[in-house]
Amino acid sequence: MMNPDHERALELIMRRGTEEIAAADAAWLESHLSLCSKCAHYAEDFNNTGRLLRAVAVTAGPRLVATTQQRLRARALEMRDQQARMVLIAISFCIGAMSSAMSAWLWWKFGGWVVERLGLPASIVAPGIIAFLLLPAVVIAALMLTFPNLLFESRLMAGLAREREGDIQ
Repeated sequence: MMNPDHERALELIMRRGTEEIAAADAAWLESHLSLCSKCAHYAEDFNNTGRLLRAVAVTAGPRLVATTQQRLRARALEMRDQQARMVLIAISFCIGAMSSAMSAWLWWKFGGWVVERLGLPASIVAPGIIAFLLLPAVVIAALMLTFPNLLFESRLMAGLAREREGDIQ
């Protein structure tokens, strides 16, 4: 089991090369290193290893470069696909919001007509109208839960991806 002072010193040695440490911690570390030869030796080895690693040039081989480029292209295609989905979602949202507002207005007018013409109480007609307003959303949600991988989505997205690939090449 290591002494807590040694654990703290090792942590500070590792952190001081990569991040700024507080002045009090730096002062404590310097005083500890002057008293503890084991930690001082570790700090010297740690610094020498860092200098050695920075001195050696690391180059990537052609296979690594090709693999990395392939993965970057694949990720770029995924991101473009995601952007296309976001555009479709935004368009769908706008169309849905406009049609919902229009249908709500029409249903409300229809409800007023039903109350006026048929003499039904508004307390019965209003909940019925709200149920009719929510019915399409409930049906669509049930269909999406029942059939999560609809052909529409996969075919549409595959077509968009092919179209984007044609634009890229």
